Amino acid sequence: MTAKEEQLLVQRIQGGDSKAFEQLMDAYETRVYRLALRFTGNASDAEDVTLEVFHGIYRSIARFRGNSALGTWIYRIAMNHCLEFRRKRRLEVVPYDEEIQLQSMNWESDPVQSAGKQELSEQVEAAINSLSPIHRDVVVLHELQGLTYQEVAATLNVPVGTVKSRLSNAFKRLREQLAGYVFEGSSTV
Repeated sequence: MTAKEEQLLVQRIQGGDSKAFEQLMDAYETRVYRLALRFTGNASDAEDVTLEVFHGIYRSIARFRGNSALGTWIYRIAMNHCLEFRRKRRLEVVPYDEEIQLQSMNWESDPVQSAGKQELSEQVEAAINSLSPIHRDVVVLHELQGLTYQEVAATLNVPVGTVKSRLSNAFKRLREQLAGYVFEGSSTV
């Protein structure tokens, strides 16, 4: 969605157009859900958090002035809800394999590859979960959610340099932790 399209969509929502809000939900629901899933650890809680996020967006869209991209603003709201969930639940471990299960893969056609992918996901999950929350957050937002450095910085309210530094440190730790792991079929994973 271009900046102009975002601006028009926001104006329509602010004007009370419910169809415009449905468009916004269609555009961002999957990304918000996946972010919530990373923080909550299960589909049911992720659905609840996603609903809370969109309820929060609906309540506060009148105050959106376009000082940032709409997507960045939405991710900031989503992150606030996810962090609040984590604070309430004191949840530090987020299953990586649930996100992989969202992808369709017929394990019956190649059980060896399926088992290898499951093993790889468990290793990656353990490595990501061992990171500190500030490092895990930038990895989830940048690498798993696909946000740019600038979007991650705006979402977390930190400078872009901090995002880059945290990612660099996180990758260093991940490389160290995953260095001993070798998956024989890695060319297909």
